[in-house]
Amino acid sequence: MPVRGRRPTYRDGTMTRPTISRTVRSRLLVSAMVTAMVGVTACSGGGGAGGPERSPTSPEAAPRPVPSSDLNVMVFVMDDAGDVSCRDFGRSMPKSAALLRDRGRCFEGAQANAPSCAPSRAALMTGQNLHNNGVLDNQSAPNIDVTHTVQHQLEQAGWNTYGTGKFFNGIKVWDVESGKRPSGFGSSDFWSSSKPLGYKLWDEETQSPQKPERNIHATTRVGMFLRSFIKSQADSERPFYAYAAFKAPHTDNSAPTLEARLPKATKANRTREVPPFRYDPEADTRDKLPIFQQQLAKREYYARFHQARARATYDVDDEMGKAIDLLREQGELANTAIFLTSDQGYHLGENGWETKGDPYPTTLDVPLLAWLPSRFGEGKVDRSPVQLLDVAPTIYDLTGVEPDYQVDGRSMLRRQPGGATYAEVVNKKAKLSYPKEGFAPGRVPSWSALRRGPAAYIEYYDKDGARIRREFYRDPGMKRNLLWQGHRADRPSDATLARFSRDLRRARTCAGAEGSGAPNPCP
Repeated sequence: MPVRGRRPTYRDGTMTRPTISRTVRSRLLVSAMVTAMVGVTACSGGGGAGGPERSPTSPEAAPRPVPSSDLNVMVFVMDDAGDVSCRDFGRSMPKSAALLRDRGRCFEGAQANAPSCAPSRAALMTGQNLHNNGVLDNQSAPNIDVTHTVQHQLEQAGWNTYGTGKFFNGIKVWDVESGKRPSGFGSSDFWSSSKPLGYKLWDEETQSPQKPERNIHATTRVGMFLRSFIKSQADSERPFYAYAAFKAPHTDNSAPTLEARLPKATKANRTREVPPFRYDPEADTRDKLPIFQQQLAKREYYARFHQARARATYDVDDEMGKAIDLLREQGELANTAIFLTSDQGYHLGENGWETKGDPYPTTLDVPLLAWLPSRFGEGKVDRSPVQLLDVAPTIYDLTGVEPDYQVDGRSMLRRQPGGATYAEVVNKKAKLSYPKEGFAPGRVPSWSALRRGPAAYIEYYDKDGARIRREFYRDPGMKRNLLWQGHRADRPSDATLARFSRDLRRARTCAGAEGSGAPNPCP
């Protein structure tokens, strides 16, 4: 099977702008000239799971550009997967970790920009903060400008792009799959369901949702679609970008019983041994919001969730392993950049809660691993303060694609230790306290947070944006709020608080990356 071109070139370990091989460039240029002469130009993607290339309806459609690089890119996204230390990653996802030992980086300090589904995924796709991409919560997902996404930019730059699995909360998947709403991908197989089984797919023939398929696991289905797309690219002269969003290890929060809420693993992993459950709740939560001051369940309850979530994660690892093996068989693995992350983490009793949406490490910290061609690490642990909005700029950096919009993140290959990270959640309906506690993340008020080294500063706001509470931490687990009256002896100085408050205020309106010349760049 022919292997397209050559890998991007590097000098002394530093990436230079990738260049496409002369052979591939010549083929694409000749193809573009021929199709322009006959008035027919092939466009990316295809129906279903990476089917044959389609032709645009307009005979005057312009030829697709020659890609600036031969590099393929794949992004794997899990749902609500808690952070795993780089040291322990091999126990949670052993097949994926095997590749990491050969060439890869594990970002120990990775953080979501918002521990909420749609805002986090929007930051990942756009490289922008919530206040710049418009996706402030799940309901505002339709605000996203898909032309400002990595999939659209690569599609326009000549890559074949494909997405499968979960798209966005707040956007009807049928509008995307029927073509009524653009997604930025050349082709896709997104589905609709909150359950690992019984999800719906789009039927091209009837132009309507199919009946739920109850005999195929959602994780398995995403892997099957992804591999079908990869196979369809075997003879293509263009590189590809593939986005696979798994539901696992998300729980079914709408289910009435514990058994029904637990994520379901496939038969292969249903009884598999899992890593130890490290349960370390706060002994004293009086320094937290009232909603965190009640222990909702015992350790045994959360241990059941840990077991089920770990086994569901093994399923994702299996599907990633199959995709990696397929790339290796096709001779493309060395020419493919692969990213693995999660949209956010998930509490399992650490603050007496089982939820997400708050500014604490258990939900804000995410796994982030990158397998990159050539000399970018060999099993390296990177402690740079990176965020999900840095993934898109990293892809642009690797492929040599210049986005035609402003990004807030920076390439992870150029991040330096010692920087700051910024995160935010908007929820104008939430209050500081409720007559009855619950699981729903919607009970956390709007907040913004700035983390710099071991220090973290948080502000909470009411529905009008006025500050109603603030917290300050110096411990990595953020268990001792030094602004609580019981910790007066360790309270930071007024000058320190003023500096963090000023920097956070600037971050809430920041735009553009540091070093880009933007007047108020993001941390």
